[in-house]
Amino acid sequence: MSGGCGIASTKERVITLRLWHHFHNERGRKPMLTLLYRSDAVSLLPFSALADICVRSSANNRRLGVTGFLVEHEGTFLQVLEGEPDVVNKLFDRISHDERHCNMAVLGRWERPGRSFGFWAMNFGPLDDPSFWQGEFADLRDGAAFRRKSGDAETALAVLCRAYVFAGTVAGTDPVIRGFVLGYPPATTQPASL
Repeated sequence: MSGGCGIASTKERVITLRLWHHFHNERGRKPMLTLLYRSDAVSLLPFSALADICVRSSANNRRLGVTGFLVEHEGTFLQVLEGEPDVVNKLFDRISHDERHCNMAVLGRWERPGRSFGFWAMNFGPLDDPSFWQGEFADLRDGAAFRRKSGDAETALAVLCRAYVFAGTVAGTDPVIRGFVLGYPPATTQPASL
């Protein structure tokens, strides 16, 4: 992943380390497809509707063995899905026919022996924390700029990476978010070796 996630706190470093170990412990398993895409909402959805989509997706993804992460900013969605290639392709085909969004574009497809976003069956990373928009992401806070620049795969992946680490930090303390975990427990304490 891009090094631009801006990981600053000890808690974020602990979670990132655990995610790294999780990814490397998946080596040797069958190839996984990582699919990254963006789309625009036909109409803005309230947070409750986004949370409902995430809860339903999480249950479905657990059943399918798919993991994923979603962010939304002023009507623009970025999402990553990971799992066995046939399963992810079928799921994406279904998602691409969802009439709640348009202007869908696949930004990347990678097959590799493991997951980079394997922490949750699905989670939603709201981008409402002011610290998210600091540094390299400052110019993306404007909705029009985010929409325009989110079509770049590297930018989209960097946004998802930072939001993913932030959500992992929150999951260490929030039992509601922790409920979306696929099976890898979130970090709740700092290991003594750090």
